[in-house]
Amino acid sequence: VGILGEIPSHKQDTNMLVAEGDTSQVNEAFRMLRTNLMLTLGVDNKVVVCTSTVPGEGKTFVAMNLAASLALLNKRVLLMGMDLRLPRLKEYMNIKDKNDGLTNYLSGFVADWRELVINVGYNGNLNMIHSGHIPPNPAELLSREKLDELMAELRKEYDYIIIDSAPVSLVTDTLIINRVADANIY
Repeated sequence: VGILGEIPSHKQDTNMLVAEGDTSQVNEAFRMLRTNLMLTLGVDNKVVVCTSTVPGEGKTFVAMNLAASLALLNKRVLLMGMDLRLPRLKEYMNIKDKNDGLTNYLSGFVADWRELVINVGYNGNLNMIHSGHIPPNPAELLSREKLDELMAELRKEYDYIIIDSAPVSLVTDTLIINRVADANIY
């Protein structure tokens, strides 16, 4: 298994650490991860799933900071919350007023995915769709063809799509999502 980078632990109170012009150890680690990922993906691959074995290993932290790092290159980046069972992305990104998310779209309660997009900064290059309400049937929602259709549309709109997914040792969700992904960061 190839190693893309090592991310050091941090003591800050925030989870979004990547910032323009910051040369801290964590920021440099994300630059290294970003560079190695871009070299690994090549030109046409753009959908990356961030996962872990169990909760609490930092997959959401890595997903959001990697997405920010890519956005600093003036790439259009979409950060997607696909951990439908224990979502943390909305909380970590301090989004308070937007409740509808991916589950609302996959369930048919929101017709246009564009209604779910939240711009979270980085020169307007970083957008997010959080997971939405916790559904009773996450694996079934993620198995729907509607996800494949959505990802095909998103590939046309964004340079990179970074997915924060569920841990792989507990549920099948990430394995289901892999059908629409080009790479995994574990």
